[in-house]
Amino acid sequence: MRIRLQLLVTLAISACFLSLAGCGTRQTPPAPDNTLGMVADLTVLPQDLTVYAARAGMERRLLDAEAQARQNARYDKLFFAPWDAAKPSVKAEDAFAIFGLKAESRPRGWAENLLPWSARNWAKLAANANRHAYPSRLDKAITVAPTPLREAPTHQPRFGNPLSAGEGFPFDLFMYATLPTGMPLLVTHASADGAWLFVENALVAGWVPADNVAVTDEAFRSRYRNGNRAAILRDNVPLRDASGGFRGTAGLGALLPLERTMPSGFVLLAPCRNAQGRATLVPVQVSREDAAPKPLPVTPEALARIGNRLMGQPYGWGGLYGNRDCSMLLRDLFTPFGIWLPRNSAAQARTWEYVDFANKDTAAKEQYILDEGEPFATLLWLKGHIALYVGAYDGKAVMFHSLWGIRTEQNGQEGRHVIGRAVVTTTRPGVELPFVQDREGLLNRMRGMSRLR
Repeated sequence: MRIRLQLLVTLAISACFLSLAGCGTRQTPPAPDNTLGMVADLTVLPQDLTVYAARAGMERRLLDAEAQARQNARYDKLFFAPWDAAKPSVKAEDAFAIFGLKAESRPRGWAENLLPWSARNWAKLAANANRHAYPSRLDKAITVAPTPLREAPTHQPRFGNPLSAGEGFPFDLFMYATLPTGMPLLVTHASADGAWLFVENALVAGWVPADNVAVTDEAFRSRYRNGNRAAILRDNVPLRDASGGFRGTAGLGALLPLERTMPSGFVLLAPCRNAQGRATLVPVQVSREDAAPKPLPVTPEALARIGNRLMGQPYGWGGLYGNRDCSMLLRDLFTPFGIWLPRNSAAQARTWEYVDFANKDTAAKEQYILDEGEPFATLLWLKGHIALYVGAYDGKAVMFHSLWGIRTEQNGQEGRHVIGRAVVTTTRPGVELPFVQDREGLLNRMRGMSRLR
């Protein structure tokens, strides 16, 4: 009896402390406003891109052969640019801006425990960046796996204020991008512990895990870049050698040298890292469902078929957890077609023929999109977000995009109704929900569109 009583007291005390720990509302992020119900667009609009491709003309070429050849040549030039560089292009003050003198007055952000980064941990991170030795290397290298590229040499996150809508999870501010398997790099620096490398490519510069990178020699680079390439057409494609041995994975957005074609698929060359950290090429076999020679003809059917493989994929800021945000979705979608898109939405919007309609009212914006936009070949841009226009449905402009959430307001507090995945919506998703204040949806903030030429 006494033992039972002591156990009950212990449980009661533990519950009390747990309750007290959970009462600190200042440390509890606001819950998403998803008690409001399903966004109507997701039930009314077909979440199948082939529906819209059929209306746009399944096999219609969106770029003629000559224009696509120009785009493909541009892609290859940018893709291999790190191997053509003779010196670093990023200055030390830019590479280490987050640790620079001007950074001292800025907040360091919040860590994974929803508490601010401590001065002690921040100092350790800055010391490991080894900025005073930059640049310490000049190696032409390649990724051997899908690779996170980060602002600092750490896997730990850096969030904005978790109590503010749109600033906490999943927006890890250290996360710049995710690089595919087989991406050429210029290595210019190493962390003090050697676990991280500072690299450049035509997309972005930042820190990558050293184990994901292999150093190349001239023979490797010559064999890798001279010849045909194949585009991987879905995520998590296993790369297996002739004996069935596992040699890694590649996902949509990756390009690998095409060694030869077989009836059942293709033999590609996968970059691997040997015990000395050097790059080797290993023949691997993939199916015709998983890869195709680059560039594919740009048609609504082909874009829809590949895009459907991303439909419903969870939102992933900068490629977090192997998922995609809005700009990464479009970049990877267009890679098999040899069409280069930069890393962020603002730069993507200016890559093609840009039309500014920021000064039009919302009705005029939508009408302009319907009149002038070409389905599957037009990007719609608003600050911080970008989408692919896929045509009209019931007289409304419809787009494919990876969307985190819709802005809401309750009792004067801003929030988010989380969608958190790749979807098809109108330009006014969620405006029927009671706490969505802006009844013009994304159109109010939409600034322009970019047409593939």
